[in-house]
Amino acid sequence: MAERNVPQRTQWIAPRSAVNQSKDGKLHVILEMPGVRKEDLDVRIENNELSIIGKRASGPEGRYALRERSVGDYRRTYTLDETVDHSKIDAALDKGILTITLDLKEQVKPRTVQVRGE
Repeated sequence: MAERNVPQRTQWIAPRSAVNQSKDGKLHVILEMPGVRKEDLDVRIENNELSIIGKRASGPEGRYALRERSVGDYRRTYTLDETVDHSKIDAALDKGILTITLDLKEQVKPRTVQVRGE
């Protein structure tokens, strides 16, 4: 097995997420990423994987009497199947919620079939 140079991180945090499919056949990946600015997001599809990395400021240095906030950057990876159209992806960040919309290939989108006859 080959080694890779990976930058040292204190901790990766898997953001809370939800994945749903709308009636129009689009997949929506919704992630909670408070404290992350859009400039600090990296969303990409590579080798059938959707990867999301969000870097956030760790907060002020010094001693804490109480610290309930996690320290570290967000990271989440999803494996995509062959039904996802990799050329159609959209990402939007609003108030700490990242929504990624993926389109399905035309042949797998749900559609209504009209019934002929009496």
